Amino acid sequence: MGAVQVKKALSAITSGVGIGMIVWGCNANNLHTQDPAWKTYRNNRYGFEFPYPKTWQTLGNPDNSDGIALVSPNKKTVEIRSHASKPLLISSKQNLKPVSNFQTNQGVSGVLAVEVGEKVTVMKLTITQKQLEYHWQGQSDSQEFQNYYRLFYYIAQEYKIS
Repeated sequence: MGAVQVKKALSAITSGVGIGMIVWGCNANNLHTQDPAWKTYRNNRYGFEFPYPKTWQTLGNPDNSDGIALVSPNKKTVEIRSHASKPLLISSKQNLKPVSNFQTNQGVSGVLAVEVGEKVTVMKLTITQKQLEYHWQGQSDSQEFQNYYRLFYYIAQEYKIS
């Protein structure tokens, strides 16, 4: 098998796994934030919040209070990160806004993407609203992403902007 065929096969497998995880995890309704095992991160500067498991540890808060990074106590490679910022100015040709494909339970539209990599897979939520960009992501080792997909999807659904 040639190098091109190997790359095509790996690309097809990666795409298939990513699509399979999305289809499998579309029903993430059995997680409950009313459970005392949850905390809520609130960012007062930019007015966003989301729930996270209370056992997760803070990796640090940026000096400018733009966001937070959290890590699972059981697996240091499993992280949740979120921040907000003002979008960079780019030319009007490059300023094409991606089509929204996701809506939070609050009714806010955004773009949800799963980027499947060889080692790390990341679920990213991006919301652009009122001259601000809100970014949230959950990531884990690619081999274990299926174990975290529902958790990440649920948190993305519960993401709120005040």
